[in-house]
Amino acid sequence: MWTALKQIKKFTAKSELDRVIGRPRFQLEDRPAYYYGGGFVVHYSPRAFRVEGLQRVEYSGPGEYAVGLYHFSTAAALKTELGLDDFEADDPAPLEGGILDGTITYSSTFDDVHRWAVGRLLEHYQEGETRRLVDGKMTLLHRFIMCDAYWLYFDGKSRRTKLSGFQFTFKE
Repeated sequence: MWTALKQIKKFTAKSELDRVIGRPRFQLEDRPAYYYGGGFVVHYSPRAFRVEGLQRVEYSGPGEYAVGLYHFSTAAALKTELGLDDFEADDPAPLEGGILDGTITYSSTFDDVHRWAVGRLLEHYQEGETRRLVDGKMTLLHRFIMCDAYWLYFDGKSRRTKLSGFQFTFKE
């Protein structure tokens, strides 16, 4: 499914996406996001738009237009990252092949991805951490690396922590 999803253009209508990869298994709570199986969640916008300067210009009628996707290697990671109260599937699993550039996989560590990205002198590269309030204390949710259309998530602070999931924004 990943091979087909990488080729989807931003703001593809949900009906068209469903025709290409199949119907989703269910909608995530009351969100504009659907679970397609295998750890893939596609999120949608109610209108297609473009950004002109600082203005958002909508150019479609109401509907559901694909913006990007999430993939996580476990149901627990997916539920935690997306802040879901309930998640009905137990089939999320690491992708068999590469995620990014054929070299970044679920076996890649934070350090592996960092070295890969720095070696390519990517224009859009950033590292960071996200935190969440748990029992009155701010705790680490994950570390991330942003590069181009990807957000790569790592559970844990160690540079040897392996990739646990990613977000991908469809290309226009």
